[in-house]
Amino acid sequence: MNAKYIEREDARSRAFGSIWRNEIDDVFADVAPYYDRANVYATLGLLNTLRRSFISTIEIHPGDRVLDVCAGTNVIGIDLLKREPSLEVHAVDRSRAMQQVGGQAARHHGFAIKSCIGDVHRLPFPDNYFDVVTL
Repeated sequence: MNAKYIEREDARSRAFGSIWRNEIDDVFADVAPYYDRANVYATLGLLNTLRRSFISTIEIHPGDRVLDVCAGTNVIGIDLLKREPSLEVHAVDRSRAMQQVGGQAARHHGFAIKSCIGDVHRLPFPDNYFDVVTL
């Protein structure tokens, strides 16, 4: 790996590592129930159009395995499942509260998304397990 990249990542880890390990879940626990609505307002109503445009660029096939990194409330996974219900979607996120909201939203639409709460830098999946990865 590039020495500058390693140096930057080490600095990032020293500066923010404690926050990511110990505090991020608390931050998102407070906003999880209204996170999606707040994002629509923050983008002046453009978020859904932007997300639809993004989703349309993703090539998926029946039965593909999808990993949504930093999945939050699973809006990407849900939109992909609307396009192709046979997908196997996994969501990884630091926030348990965000994934609880996302799990409820997926179930509301009749979908199941497998949730993993943890560090996206240490994924519990083997290499080349997924056909599609979103962030």
